[in-house]
Amino acid sequence: MPDALVLAGVLLVLAPLVGMVPVAYPPLFPVWSATREGHITLVGAHRRAWRLLNVGFGIATIGTAAGLAALAVALGGDRPVAGAVTALAVGYAMAGVPWLAVLAIRARATPALDDLGVTSAPPGPAEILLGAATGGLFVAFALATGPLLVALAVVLALTGTVAAPVALIAALIAAVATGSQVLTGDTVPAVLYMPTILVGIALLAGWT
Repeated sequence: MPDALVLAGVLLVLAPLVGMVPVAYPPLFPVWSATREGHITLVGAHRRAWRLLNVGFGIATIGTAAGLAALAVALGGDRPVAGAVTALAVGYAMAGVPWLAVLAIRARATPALDDLGVTSAPPGPAEILLGAATGGLFVAFALATGPLLVALAVVLALTGTVAAPVALIAALIAAVATGSQVLTGDTVPAVLYMPTILVGIALLAGWT
């Protein structure tokens, strides 16, 4: 197995898994379902964990983009396939920029809201605008990343780079995440890393 292919598989699997470690911090579990007041108060009480959680998502995103780039290099012998994967890797990296912006903003802004004591009053104009801005950035990330992952799975399946059943599962997960964002206005960010984790496992296991 070429070194670049091994590197691609390792990055696609380990970067998200390592990045998700801070998400497993038990005291922060309720943060995703808490009320506005509860969310801000909980983050304020666990600031370091909140920062690490956002850094973790950043590591997952950057590492996945690097893994896709390594995959494109590994497929360099087949120029059309390598070109397609390169384009998708670039697209993934570009789609990740708004998400990285969200992570950077909320890592600092949410603890700041707790410092300002905003939970004792309804959301002010600045907080509303901040929420709208970060929400829009996340929508851009989700609606761009989902279709890109579907396209990646299709390319890898049609070229025999990854076994078709694995690619199909990866495509379905990405499609469901995208559909959730379109239909409900939200999706679970961690789900968007599952398709590339599957691709990475397939590369390392030789499932072609």
